[in-house]
Amino acid sequence: MLSVKPTNARRYLLDDPCSLYIQSMADPRRLQGDGWGIGYYRNGTPVIIKDHRPVYRDYKGFSSAIQKVRSNIIIAHIRRASNPRGLKKEALISVENSQPFTYDRYIFAHNGTIMIPDELANTLGVWKTKIRGLNDSEVYFWFLMKEMSEGLNLAEALMEFRETMRNLWVRVRYAHPDKDQPYHMLNIVFSDGEALYAYCEYDETAKPARSLCFRDKPIYQMSYKLLDDELVIASEKTNREENWRAIKNGEMLTGRIENGRVTVETMSLIS
Repeated sequence: MLSVKPTNARRYLLDDPCSLYIQSMADPRRLQGDGWGIGYYRNGTPVIIKDHRPVYRDYKGFSSAIQKVRSNIIIAHIRRASNPRGLKKEALISVENSQPFTYDRYIFAHNGTIMIPDELANTLGVWKTKIRGLNDSEVYFWFLMKEMSEGLNLAEALMEFRETMRNLWVRVRYAHPDKDQPYHMLNIVFSDGEALYAYCEYDETAKPARSLCFRDKPIYQMSYKLLDDELVIASEKTNREENWRAIKNGEMLTGRIENGRVTVETMSLIS
C-alpha cells in the first residue's frame, strides 16, 4: 500500500472479506501457513516485523503488528513455502525465511518459485554472503540488489534477471530432469521508500488455478486499486465492491506521491 497520509492498512490486511489474513486460510488445500511479515518505513528507514508461525493461528500477533504500523508505504506477505531444493519442511520455516526481505532502503516480497536458486546464487559474487536463509525468493532479492548497486534501475535489473535465468537454464537444465523451467512466477512488490513498485510475470501456459477467495481470476494475476490518496497492490483483490484492475503479464507498475495525490505508471518489460 502507498498512501498520501500514513496509515496501518488494517482494512486490507485484516478486515476486508478477502484480506491478507483471510487469504491465508481461504482454501484448505492451499493454506498459506509458513510465516508472515510486514515491512514499512519509519523516518525513511525500513522496519520489518516477521514471524515463522501460520498467520491464521496468530490473529493476536498479526493484529498487534498491524496496529504498530503507521507509514505511507506498507508491504505485507504471507507465505506458503516453495521447496525447489527438496529439503525437509522444517528447514524452510524460520523468521529468516519469512518475507519481506530488506536491504539499505529497499523492501521486497515475492510470490513464486526460483527453481534453480543455488545456480543463481553462484552468480552473485560477494553478494552471495548476504543470503541468510533457505528461501529461494531471497536469492532473487539479492540478485536485484546486486544489479541495482551497479547502477541499474528496477526495470533494468528485472530484465537482467530474466536474461541471466534463461542463460543459466540452458547450461544446467540437464541436472534438473524433474523441472521444466527455471522459475515459476516472478511476481513482486518492492519499494525504495519513495515509490511502490509491482511486477507481474507468470507462465500463461501453466495449469490454470483460481484465486484463493473469490475464485474469479487466475491466481497468478496481480490486482491493484487506485484512488487519489492511496494505491493498493495485491496478489488478489480484497473485496468485490471496489474497482480493482489487473496488472498484465510482463507489466511493471510504479506508484508515486506527486503534488498530494497518488499517480501510477505502467510499462511492459516483455517485448
